[in-house]
Amino acid sequence: MIIEGGTEMLLFRYKNYRHNEFINEHLSVLDDNGYVWLLKVGKRTSVSKLHSIIDSGGWMLLRAPKANKGECYLAKYEEISEENPKDAIYPEYYHEILAANYDDDTFGYEPSYQWFKIVFLERLDEKYKNVFILEKTGKNINEVISTTRTAVMFIKPTEDIRINKVIGAK
Repeated sequence: MIIEGGTEMLLFRYKNYRHNEFINEHLSVLDDNGYVWLLKVGKRTSVSKLHSIIDSGGWMLLRAPKANKGECYLAKYEEISEENPKDAIYPEYYHEILAANYDDDTFGYEPSYQWFKIVFLERLDEKYKNVFILEKTGKNINEVISTTRTAVMFIKPTEDIRINKVIGAK
């Protein structure tokens, strides 16, 4: 499968939560169920823009913190929701996050919850790590990422990306 250069994508910077490794936890649930819900807590991202990305294939680049060498994973989401998924197909540690009592001082604003139904997740081949640019400015994300705390950015690859794994296959 090929993701064409110029395809609208979402960059999501993730953090491990306490002793839980974000990628491993999500991969485990995805492998067991064929999908996993990914939770984004914080400022609300434009739902119309998130749907536009679904229309372009639903591609998301998950980027690890600098402490984890900024590893990148490619994910595909097919649905978004601002309500907790009734099926609870997400990592166990999310129960702790959902039970947390966030106030305006935690984030400086009232946080929102946005859920992404992930149907594909695999490590990005290193040869593609430097091909992503910000949609608005055209700057390479590696030039910008260390200068911002923004967790979500709209990006696109400057060249085609080949995926060897079949989507939906375990």
